[in-house]
Amino acid sequence: MIDLSPFGWILMGAGLVLLVEIVGLLYWRYWGRGSIREYISEEEEPDGEYHIVKRFKTPTQRIALIEHNGDMLIYANGCEMFATTDDENMYAEALIHLPLAAASKREHVLIIGGGGGITAKEVLKYSELKEITVVDIDSIMFDFGKKLEPLVNFNEGSLNHSKVKTVIGDGRTFIEENPLKWDAIFIDIPEPSKDFPELSRLFSLEFFRLLKERLEPGGVINVSCPSLLWVPKYLWSIQATLKAAGFHVSPYHFDVISDYEEDFGYCMATNHPLRPEEIAIQVPTRFLSKERVQDMFHFPFNYRKYRSNNKIQMDNNLVLTEIMDID
Repeated sequence: MIDLSPFGWILMGAGLVLLVEIVGLLYWRYWGRGSIREYISEEEEPDGEYHIVKRFKTPTQRIALIEHNGDMLIYANGCEMFATTDDENMYAEALIHLPLAAASKREHVLIIGGGGGITAKEVLKYSELKEITVVDIDSIMFDFGKKLEPLVNFNEGSLNHSKVKTVIGDGRTFIEENPLKWDAIFIDIPEPSKDFPELSRLFSLEFFRLLKERLEPGGVINVSCPSLLWVPKYLWSIQATLKAAGFHVSPYHFDVISDYEEDFGYCMATNHPLRPEEIAIQVPTRFLSKERVQDMFHFPFNYRKYRSNNKIQMDNNLVLTEIMDID
């Protein structure tokens, strides 16, 4: 029996409390719910109950497969990349079909990003298509898009189609090493952030000038932007950068706020002026009526008030990263 003074008992009790707190913190961080934060950020965590099917660490990303309300969600570095949900179809239709309607040809298409195959599914609707090249930096994304049954069912097996060529690698390096030209180029990758500032190289003035050299005269580029609802300044900075690279730019958005609390932003760039009223989508779509398409080029004041943001992303600055960090 240890004989302690009252003060000694107090110290021992305090020490036990501290020990329990430390053990609890370590459990939360390394074995409990806190350990998932490298894979699923608190801001993008699914609502309600969900099940983590598997977690992966690759040389470039921390990836999680999640089941939520009967859908499969794929996260990378804390952010949701794509899912088998209807808003993904809305996003993909808006990303793909307006630019392909504006392009003079639809034979050769390049998608930088898009390892889930959801955007490739939309491009395959065009009968004149000869080849889609999809470039993604991580082979595991292609493995999901080609082999993960819920995703393959959702993307209709697009990445296994004979017209689809998949390339594992950095999109910038691929463009620098390939002198080919495309009728349409899509940039569908995460935005730069303080954790991944190197992604700025895929949105820079220097890169957009390089893309201009890789575009057929009647071709079109489309750059996906993060939600206008949360970071409207980002889209206007992309527009300014594309303009500085010599493009005519037609920004548009797809409002799904009422259903999904999102407003997808896009910057469409061409070598010639584009009149939105001339855009006529040539394939069946679920969400893009003629009236809806025309409305997508009109921005409400709460977005337009940031139009004066003309900061240009270059290889040697962090304009977009700073916008994401501030907002």
